[in-house]
Amino acid sequence: MSVTYRSARKSDAKACASIVQVWGAETPWMVPLDDLDAMAAFWADLLELDTAWVAEMDGAVVGFCVREEANIDGLYVAAHARNQGVGKALLDLAKADRDRLEIWVYEKNEHAHAFYKREGCKDVSRELDEHEGSDLMYVGCEWVRP
Repeated sequence: MSVTYRSARKSDAKACASIVQVWGAETPWMVPLDDLDAMAAFWADLLELDTAWVAEMDGAVVGFCVREEANIDGLYVAAHARNQGVGKALLDLAKADRDRLEIWVYEKNEHAHAFYKREGCKDVSRELDEHEGSDLMYVGCEWVRP
């Protein structure tokens, strides 16, 4: 299947939130996430204020990346679109006009952590997630243009 990439719109928020919801549901260590409407409102604000892209297959959003200045606020790919270069392409869009990016990834999210390392990111810090009821550790990663 062919994947296309474009700038995200506020109207993509529900599709993006759905990708995150499904990821949360399939991730046994993840703390409970907000309901779809609350999550869609959260992503709508970011899609409107920050630089963001979506990946589409057959007209459906299958991935997205949100970048605020040099910080990746989120990069998610639907399960059926993973391991097809979608995440790499989205990250490459975020890197295109930056010399440095900062990314926070859950330590337990081994697949994402390995992905960012493959893409040239280095671990620079660790921080406990401060959400109520969470004991998850974030790893701060940094990408610097070679």
